[in-house]
Amino acid sequence: MRKKYMRYIFPSMLSFLLTGIYSIVDGIFVGRAMGDPGLAAINIAWPLVALIISLGTGIGMGASVVVSINNGAGNTKKALLAEGNAFFLLFAGSVLLTLILLLSGRPLLVLLGAKGEILSIALTYLRYILIGGIIQVFATGMVPLMRNHGASFYAMCSMAIGCITNILLDYYLVIALHLGIKGAALATVFGQILTLLMCGAFFMQKKHRIPLSQLKPDFTIIKSILRVALSPFGLTYLPSITIIFMNLQALKYGGEEAVSAYAVLAYIISFMELLVQGIGDGSQPLFSLSKGSGDQKLLKTYAKWTFLLGISFGIAGAVVFFLSRDLIPVLYGTSGTAARYIVYATPAFSLIMALYGLTKPAVSYLYATHKVVRSTILVYGEILLTLALVFILPLFLGLNGVWYTIPAVQSILGICCLFFLRK
Repeated sequence: MRKKYMRYIFPSMLSFLLTGIYSIVDGIFVGRAMGDPGLAAINIAWPLVALIISLGTGIGMGASVVVSINNGAGNTKKALLAEGNAFFLLFAGSVLLTLILLLSGRPLLVLLGAKGEILSIALTYLRYILIGGIIQVFATGMVPLMRNHGASFYAMCSMAIGCITNILLDYYLVIALHLGIKGAALATVFGQILTLLMCGAFFMQKKHRIPLSQLKPDFTIIKSILRVALSPFGLTYLPSITIIFMNLQALKYGGEEAVSAYAVLAYIISFMELLVQGIGDGSQPLFSLSKGSGDQKLLKTYAKWTFLLGISFGIAGAVVFFLSRDLIPVLYGTSGTAARYIVYATPAFSLIMALYGLTKPAVSYLYATHKVVRSTILVYGEILLTLALVFILPLFLGLNGVWYTIPAVQSILGICCLFFLRK
């Protein structure tokens, strides 16, 4: 049983670990090439770019839960139909989202606080990313479906080849060819193309091929997928909503340097968030299969291992982050003012990393076991809490209120997670 668990967990963890490393390295290259304006522009544009990734992840994970539960219950016909409908949703959703962002990108960036040089840089980044918008939705959405086939290692390789290509091209395009923000966007697109080619090769194999008849929309199945997809979509996209309002408040209370500092801090904590999300996503097929088959003892065992792993990594990451706080601004090439903000805010953001080890796996466990209402409360309750505290705390604490917002939100969510899990 332990070997089976490890076969699912570690490939998923390594996949997300590579994604986290790419995220950090990407920020380092952009920071060194373009300084504070480049970091601020990507941070402001990111909530729109993240919609693409979150849409694919939400549909892919939602479909995976429906597929796994039906397979666990022995209903293979319905499981196959759910997988086929996932491909329909990925196509329809990616086309629609790409068109919306192409037509409304500029006004949305202005709404998010971009102006002047930062608006120009952010708009360039978004437009080049949208060249591969449909590709990215499919690439992120197909990876969870591959894990459902027991191909966790292959799914890891698919993500890894995209991330490694991305990092290499980041250096070549951003630093060597001096393409700046265009290079960063194109590196992302080319990396996702390779991931998609790996995913496509997997589903072209005869034993994994989906009959064309299963691609026909079944609205009962689609409803089931979307109902579950709300939680993984929110879990992936929520940090981007947070970024929007943190950027606006950081700009208001600390200026461009505070936005640049938050961009760096967001890069670092996103690394831990991706790592613990890899633990939760890797556990999902095992949770869902155990739930579908009615094996509560096995489900509790997998849950215990997942939470121990998540909390351990969260605490370890927080300690490393705190101890390396003086080195981080140097790596990212920030200004002196932004560097002081980063060092000052690191203790609060270290607490966030520790709490992620509990809150993120808890959400994955709840939606994987079809406790959709509880997982949705946690995911979207986080958004509401963030919206409230990011405006209330700075009224009394100034810029400190901005830095303390996410730690306060994660502390409240941690208490809620313990309540839901005990119940």
